[in-house]
Amino acid sequence: MQKLFYNRRRLAITGTALIVVSALMGARIERAFSDDPITEQIQKYGDAINLVQHYYVDKVDLGELNDAAIVGMLGKLDPHTVYMPPSNVEQQGEQFEGKFEGIGVTFTLIHDTITVDAPIPGGPSDQLGIRAGDKIVTIEGKSAIKLKENDVKKALRGPKGTKVTVGIDRYGEPQLIDFTITRDVVPIVSVMAHFMVDPTTGYVNVGRFAGTTYDELMEALNDMSAKGMTRLVLDLRDNPGGYLEQAVKIADEFIGGTKKIVYTQSRNTQFDDVSWSHPGDQYEKTPLVVLVDNGSASASEIVSGAFQDLDRALIVGQTTFGKGLVQRQYPMRDGSAIRLTISRYYTPSGRSIQKPYEEGKYVKNTTAMAAQSEGDEDNFSHSLDVNATDTTRPKFKTASGRTIYGGGGITPDFLVRNDTIQPITKKVWASGVLGDFVEEYVDQHVGEIKKAGDLNNYIKSFRITDAMFKDILNRAKTKDKKLDITMDQISTDKPWLAVLLRAEIGGRIYGNEARYRILLEDDRQYQKAYSVLDEASHLAAAYK
Repeated sequence: MQKLFYNRRRLAITGTALIVVSALMGARIERAFSDDPITEQIQKYGDAINLVQHYYVDKVDLGELNDAAIVGMLGKLDPHTVYMPPSNVEQQGEQFEGKFEGIGVTFTLIHDTITVDAPIPGGPSDQLGIRAGDKIVTIEGKSAIKLKENDVKKALRGPKGTKVTVGIDRYGEPQLIDFTITRDVVPIVSVMAHFMVDPTTGYVNVGRFAGTTYDELMEALNDMSAKGMTRLVLDLRDNPGGYLEQAVKIADEFIGGTKKIVYTQSRNTQFDDVSWSHPGDQYEKTPLVVLVDNGSASASEIVSGAFQDLDRALIVGQTTFGKGLVQRQYPMRDGSAIRLTISRYYTPSGRSIQKPYEEGKYVKNTTAMAAQSEGDEDNFSHSLDVNATDTTRPKFKTASGRTIYGGGGITPDFLVRNDTIQPITKKVWASGVLGDFVEEYVDQHVGEIKKAGDLNNYIKSFRITDAMFKDILNRAKTKDKKLDITMDQISTDKPWLAVLLRAEIGGRIYGNEARYRILLEDDRQYQKAYSVLDEASHLAAAYK
C-alpha cells in the first residue's frame, strides 16, 4: 500500500514536471516564431486584412487589396522588381520568347481603324498577300472600327491552326477583300534591319535580346559576309535588353580567346555566375563600332560594356541607361508572377553600370549627366578617354590599360549628341498629322512609286517637295486652330522632317530596310560611327 502511494506520488510529480517542461518548451517555440521576422510580419498583415474584411465601412475586394499590398512592398526595393498580374505575364513572355500565335502583322490604330504597318515576313498574312497600309475594318463579319488595342490582339491572335476572317479595305479596290487567315506560330523579330552601306561595311540594328536574337543576328551577319562585309556597325540604340544568355552568346561571337564577358554577384551565392568567351568564332577580328544611347539598357550594356572593357570595339553615341540588375521571374499560384532582382552584373573590368536609385525609384545621377553633356565629341577621337577630367566617378582600366569610368551606364568612347528640334516642330509631330500625311500619300502614290523603280531608285530620286510641306502645315493648322505655323518657322528642321517623311513613306512601300537606310542619312551618331571604322580596324588588328 505504501509502495503504491509512493508510485502515485512519483507519477504526480513527474506529470507536473512534464507540464512545466511542456509549458517552457511551448514558450520557447512561441518565442522562436515571434522572433522570426517573416512570421511576425505575416501575422501583422493577416491582422490588418482581417480588420478590413470584418469592420471596414464598405465591401472590399480582398484580391485587389492583396495585389496592391504586394505592389507597395516591392515598390520599396528597386525599379525593376515588380508584380505582374496574370494578364501581363503572357504578354511579357511573348515579348522575349521571340514568338506568338496569330495572323502575323504589326499594326497601328489610325483614326480608330486597324492599319497594317507590315506583315511579318513568312507569317500567315504575308503568305496570303496582305500588304502594308491595308485597313482591317471587319473581323468575323463584325465591325473592327474603334476597337481598343488589347481587343484587336484578342481577336487576331489565337492557337495555331485556327482560322479568322478579316475584311480588308485596300486603296484602289472598290470593295472590301475578305481574307481567311490560318493562324500560326509567328516570330517576333529582333533584328530590325541589316544591309550593306558600302562594298565592305555592314549595318545591323538589334531591337531587343529575345529568345531568337542570336540566331537572327548570325543569319544577318552571314548574309552580309557573303556580300563582302569585312567591318560592321552594330546599332543597339533604344534596345531595352532582354535575355542575359543571348547577350553573352552575341558578345562571344566577337570576343576571341577565353575572356570574361560578364559576371553576377548576389547576397545569395547560388546566383553568382561568370560567363566566358570561347575561341574560334568567325567574327573575332572583324572591325566593330557599336552605337548606343540612353535607351540602351541591360543586355545592351552587357555587350557594349564587355567590348569596351576588352578593347574589342569602339562605342559611339550617348551614355546608356544604367541597368545593372538581374531579375528572375517567379510564378504565383493564381497565374501572376513576381519579377525579383536577384543579383547585380559587372563588366569584365569590375564596373557595375547600375545607376543610383532609392526606394524603387531612380534618382538624378549628376555624374552621368555631366558625362552626357561635356565637351566637343571631336576632341575624344584622339585619346578615346572622354572623362579624363572627371574625378567624381569610380575609375577602371580596360585590357590595354585605358581609363574608363563607372557610376551609371556605359559612357561611349565618342560622345555624340542627337540633334534637337524646335518646339514648334515638336507640336506638329505630336499632332499626328505626319502619320496621316504618310498614310494618305502612300495610298494614292504607291503604284507610281513602285513603277518608277526599286528601293535604290527611290532612295536616290524621291524627295519631299514644298507642296508636301504646305499640305502638312495646313493639316496641322486644321487639326489645332491654335497652331499658327509658317514654313519659315520650321525651316531649320525641314531637312530632318524631309528625311523622316522619306523614311516613313519608303518603309511603308519597301519595308524596314528602306526606313533605316534613309534615316541613317541624317544621323549624326551613325555618321560618327562610320567615320571611326578605320580606327576600329586598328583596334581589331591589335586585339588578342
